[in-house]
Amino acid sequence: MPERQRQTRHTLRLLGTLMVLVTLLGGLPGTAPRVAAAPRGSGDLYLALGDSLGVGLLSSASDTRGYVARFHSLLEQSAGHPIILRNLSVSGETARSMINNGQLAAARAALAEAQRANWRVSPITIDIGGNDLRTLQARDDAAREAGLVDFRAALAQIFDTLIAATTVGGVRQGDMIAMTVYNPAAGNPTIVRSDAWWIARFNTAITEEAAKRNIAIADAYGRFVGREKALTWMPLDFHANNAGHQVIANEFWRAASYDTAPPTLEIVAPGTGALPRPVPTIKVRAADTIGVTQVTFRLDDQSLPAPVYARDLDLWIGYWDARAASAGPHRLVITVSDAAGNTTSKEVMVTR
Repeated sequence: MPERQRQTRHTLRLLGTLMVLVTLLGGLPGTAPRVAAAPRGSGDLYLALGDSLGVGLLSSASDTRGYVARFHSLLEQSAGHPIILRNLSVSGETARSMINNGQLAAARAALAEAQRANWRVSPITIDIGGNDLRTLQARDDAAREAGLVDFRAALAQIFDTLIAATTVGGVRQGDMIAMTVYNPAAGNPTIVRSDAWWIARFNTAITEEAAKRNIAIADAYGRFVGREKALTWMPLDFHANNAGHQVIANEFWRAASYDTAPPTLEIVAPGTGALPRPVPTIKVRAADTIGVTQVTFRLDDQSLPAPVYARDLDLWIGYWDARAASAGPHRLVITVSDAAGNTTSKEVMVTR
């Protein structure tokens, strides 16, 4: 081989290696605006974009019990002051119609108005994809594949438009959170070409496009798995019920990463040592800056009946029927969780 050809091929190999390294390291310097490395926190205005879920459809009161309203309440509670809410969600919206029918343009106008008023917009939440899937549900594989390609392209356009509108001096001014699509009918996503499989592929598109842009993910899909009938109106309707909207709001709150402080926990009774009676009462005092969502009792790694909250005593109260328990020491573990998923656990050794 002539020397010039060898040098040319060697140069091309070096260039190829360099491009791989550039890709792994996130691109060439100056090719994209810098993004926030950590959450910026809530701002003056919360902007919600989405479909009928964002509207709050089939919650008992969309203005107070839809997930947008509940998440807005968590933001205000955490901030300690009012936060303006602009909910632009539209029932029946798809990713493409969000672009073509005005919701994205309305979002840009709202962001421009906020900038003129010197308001920082954070967070922006986006739930989209459910109607894209429903539209394609009865179509053949080729149509579904084309629909998935178009959904990904439209979603990327939505993300990029919002990033451009919220970037000043190369720095993003607020946080964005996108939601995965839950599967109201359950199903096995490993069964190729099943509805569950297609939902998983659409969720892959959502998570991948979000990851490219440092957009957080609220994993509604994961929160609904195994609880579909408890959190939706299925089999009558696929929309979330009040409990489902609360779960979605809590998942957005977890994804926002605004609350990292674990709840406090005090075991009031029983104390360490011998049980005072065969069916002892378990009393726990738990608190959190945003709110306690769950308290669980476990004895020797087995769940005990769920406690109830006695508001007048400010205690979570449960019991343990120890009459059938073996004589000797037992390990009682209490765990308290908050809306962001932070937990605190304590244990006490008791003797039967």
